[in-house]
Order: sequence, then C-alpha cells, then structure tokens
Amino acid sequence: MSKTPAYKLVHNSLKKAIQEGKYPVSAFLPTEPELEKLFKVSRTTVRKAMELLKEEGLVEIKQGRGTMVLDYRTKQDMNKVTSVTESLRRRGFDVRTKSMYIDSIPASEELSNELGIKHEDMIVRIQRIQLADGKPVAIMKNYISAQLVPDIEKFTNKFSGLYQFLEEQYQLEIHSASDKIYAKSADFAESEMLSVQPGTALLCIRRICYKDKKPICVDDVSIIGNQYELIISMNGRCK
Repeated sequence: MSKTPAYKLVHNSLKKAIQEGKYPVSAFLPTEPELEKLFKVSRTTVRKAMELLKEEGLVEIKQGRGTMVLDYRTKQDMNKVTSVTESLRRRGFDVRTKSMYIDSIPASEELSNELGIKHEDMIVRIQRIQLADGKPVAIMKNYISAQLVPDIEKFTNKFSGLYQFLEEQYQLEIHSASDKIYAKSADFAESEMLSVQPGTALLCIRRICYKDKKPICVDDVSIIGNQYELIISMNGRCK
C-alpha cells in the first residue's frame, strides 16, 4: 500500500482545521516557518500543501502577508428556484449520489396537505445521500405524487439532480417554491450518514415546489451547516 505523501498529510490536516473553524474566514494560517515546525516537514512540502488548498478555493496566498482563509461555503440564492445539487456544482464540486432508495408510501396528513392530494393517496419517496467531492454533505428526502412520476423506481441511482431529472424525464418544470428554513443538531443516525459527530449543526430546508401554482414535490433536506449558506434579498419593511 502506497504511503500518503507528506504534503497531502499537511493539506488534509489544515483543510480539516479550516472546515472545523479553527481558522475562520479572513484569518491567516500560520507562517511557513511555523508550519514547518508544526508538521516537521520541509518548506517545499508546506508550499505544495498551500498550493493544493489554493486550487480548492480554500485559501488565497497574499504576497508579503501570508495565506488567508477564503469563504469556501457553497451559497444558494434563495431568490431563484435552485437546488442544493445545482448550487454545489456551480461552486465547482463533483456532485454524486450515494445510497439512493425509491419507494411508494401512503401520504401522511401533512404531505397530502402540502401536495394537494387526498390523505393516504400514494406518493413516491426518494431518499439519498449527496456527496460533494466524495464526501457526504446532505441527506435528501423528496416526496412526489405517484401519478406524476410513473415507473420512477427504474431510474434508481440514474440521476443526482432531481429538478433537472423531473424536467427532462417527466416534463415537470418547477416555476416557484416556498421554503421553511431551520437549524438542528445531527442525531446519531444523521451523524453516521454524514460522517460527522452527533450534535453537529445542520441547516434544514423544507420546500414545496410548484408548477403553475400546483404543488409538484416536497423536499426535506439536511445539510452540514458549516459548508453551506443561503442568500436572501428583501425589499421594504413589514409594518
């Protein structure tokens, strides 16, 4: 088994420290001599690690000042209907789906109200874990009236971006959406699925998507909080 290069070990350690908030946005990493002593490596090794962090968009190397941490979090513009998957891809991540499972269940009272169907009408449930550059970042559950997506089970593991798939395969174009956004701590099951510690902050979005004002699907998404942020623009004051 090949040994991990020293520069990768330094890179991995610093990347983890940045993502865990030890080095916040706009802070500077330790100087090259400090990193040499900390990791017991050469200056060439430190510089290779810094270049890799730079390529990933995590830092900016400022001549004469040091290496500054950038805002690496994926931003989702809440003023347009876009998905977590689409936002991650625009940020440059390789987005893939892990462990997709599609089944049909009777609609609960809450889901029947949200989808505008009868209580216990059949709905399709899509469950998956979304990966960004190979690492789990979100748990996704989507609910759609079964009559809108016949035979969708045969497409299990054959798509990652749901909105684009619905548009292309079922001509279900999403025109608008309403979101409920809240925070929660990851429970044990969620922490296992996302490879984080129990209690890690999650950003949660409960969304209803509409086509011509008719509900199409309900999304229930939980995202690792320190890797994602939402952008909302508002005009005027509510009095």
